[in-house]
Amino acid sequence: MEKHDREASDFDKEYQTLAVEGYLATAFLLGREKIDRILYRELDRHGGGARVLDAGCGTGSQLAEIAGRGFDVVGLEPAIEMRRIAIKANPGVEIGSGSITAMPFPDASFDVVIALEVLRYLPETDNDLAWKEMLRVLRPGGTLIVTLVNRWAIDGYVIHEWIQTRRASRPGGPRRAHCEFTTPGRIRRYLTGLGVTEVKTLGRLVLPLRWAYKIDQRLGQKMARLLNPLDDLISQIPATTPLAGHLVVVVRQ
Repeated sequence: MEKHDREASDFDKEYQTLAVEGYLATAFLLGREKIDRILYRELDRHGGGARVLDAGCGTGSQLAEIAGRGFDVVGLEPAIEMRRIAIKANPGVEIGSGSITAMPFPDASFDVVIALEVLRYLPETDNDLAWKEMLRVLRPGGTLIVTLVNRWAIDGYVIHEWIQTRRASRPGGPRRAHCEFTTPGRIRRYLTGLGVTEVKTLGRLVLPLRWAYKIDQRLGQKMARLLNPLDDLISQIPATTPLAGHLVVVVRQ
């Protein structure tokens, strides 16, 4: 929460950049566009008027998009500054304070629950609580859409995190948020153990385009324009799911 309070204005600027420059502008937006395609396909299955919870809604950009498509959306955000921006940007939308590990909603409250870039920041024990809470507030016939981080992504993000965590552990090192890694097989086995019968895992952003953006933003944009269509094709191959930068889990209740 401290990290997201510090970076709330940066997240807000990213979404403003999307409106001006499009999703190829940054690595963050490139990944988010791929996730959004899955998200809105799943939302459309439920039709307008479905009640949607965005758990960890951040600065509220996703809330505005979901509400604009005719859904009854509710936001939940524990970081104070993130929540302040979200409330300002979404007048009339219910946005509350609370944690995904103990949500302030009755059982079976929502047709769809989404948690985008949330569980990655939580250790395994809190992930366990979060999954159980999401299933608790989901109605029969509902859908969960959750993003996680693949341990064996081809861009080697797990190595990057290991190096950065080692640096942060030194005296005077920068404070860093936790990053939780998993695999498609592990998450399917875990959810099956909770009694979930329909789990779909999807990989997005297989090619290491994020590194091109880290080297130079303009280089990243050029590489994405050239290789993004190929990346979309590769991502449709089930065998590439464990190698993708983003792991999207879709659960149908």
